[in-house]
Amino acid sequence: MAISDNVLHREFDRHHYFMFAASVSLLSFSFYVLTQKIKRYLKVGYLLHIMTIAGILLSVYFFRVVMSEGVKLFSLKYFVYLYLAIYGATLPVFAQLDARSRYQNYKLIKDKLYRYGFSSRLIEPLSWSRCQRDAIRVAAKDLGYGPELDRALKNLGFRWFHIIPRILIKNPLLLFDKNYWYRTLFVKHYRLKSFYF
Repeated sequence: MAISDNVLHREFDRHHYFMFAASVSLLSFSFYVLTQKIKRYLKVGYLLHIMTIAGILLSVYFFRVVMSEGVKLFSLKYFVYLYLAIYGATLPVFAQLDARSRYQNYKLIKDKLYRYGFSSRLIEPLSWSRCQRDAIRVAAKDLGYGPELDRALKNLGFRWFHIIPRILIKNPLLLFDKNYWYRTLFVKHYRLKSFYF
């Protein structure tokens, strides 16, 4: 029994429609996951992103001042403005490296909180700096542990104004240690095991 070309054409169209619908669905899901990842990345490092914007503005402003004709070449004022411009240009690099590392901390703690439940023993090793605590806070709120985290951080002695890392207060010379900068700015990539974002 021969199948007419019309029937084959309809079956072919139906198959392509379902493939198209599946690809659109996959594309929309991928777009949703991407937007959620970006949203989490911005939430986790919001102070660092503010520092990035401030550094860019600082750099642009002082580079314009240095390049203006009102500043004498090679005067003290020239070098101060040039220093501030270069500082402003390097600040976003360090801030974004730190933001990326805090996002890796966020993914790690989110998996641990999901797997083991809330425990202050999970929180304490990653709560040394304000940015790390922000990463933990986003992960805890994602999983519904916000109030427990607030109590645990209060019990550990942290308040909203504790911005400088606790370890630097105990040992300021740690700023000159290569391992400190490596652990702060170059945290290894972590792939989520239990979530898409």
